[in-house]
Amino acid sequence: MIAPLWTSSTRTDQGPRLYMADAAHDFEYRAWAVADGIGDDFEPADAAATAADLAPFAAASGGAAYGLAAARSELQDFYRGCPSGQEGDCVMVTAVPMPTSGGWDFAWVGDCRAYVVQHGQLRQVTEDHTEGQKMRNWQDPYWATLAPTFDHVVTRTVLRDDEIASVRVPGPVELVLLCTDGISKVVPHEVIERIVTAPVRPRHMTRALVDAARSRRSTDNIAVTAIAPHTA
Repeated sequence: MIAPLWTSSTRTDQGPRLYMADAAHDFEYRAWAVADGIGDDFEPADAAATAADLAPFAAASGGAAYGLAAARSELQDFYRGCPSGQEGDCVMVTAVPMPTSGGWDFAWVGDCRAYVVQHGQLRQVTEDHTEGQKMRNWQDPYWATLAPTFDHVVTRTVLRDDEIASVRVPGPVELVLLCTDGISKVVPHEVIERIVTAPVRPRHMTRALVDAARSRRSTDNIAVTAIAPHTA
């Protein structure tokens, strides 16, 4: 068996919510996904768990967008005929290392995020699909002041037939970080960067990120995965 080129640490934390609606999974250290259920209820929690479990399996052979599309197909089949408003839905990001260049392939819908560390610096490679981000993109100071109020309103989801965004990042990549908004909406970029560029193992990074979010009184579910080159 070929040893994996990457290793990872995933940490989830329910917080004070009634349900754990964030989920994360990998397939044999070859593909990863993080999902965030929309709402604090059983159905969104189940949708996120299903999507995060299936997407890496499909993405490992077909690429990041294919993995997300496979999760969408599964949820749509499951909820076909379901009364309107009773479906579970989620947002998600998937990540797959490219086979030859040292780069990474990402796909996402919603506000789960992917970051990479290159040359010792953290860079966000996804753009949130939210009403708040849409307002910021208008580059109008008035709408920019209103944007934070609408950051929780997602404009693309896994269940709906929305466009799947994707991006490929050329290598070398020193670290990949995937997270739900329980991290990204409360922990400042510079704090995330300080944590994930420290000379520690991924498991220490994910623990520190959860602690940083909770210390800022985050009450949301959290799922976070740090992926680093495998070392013996």
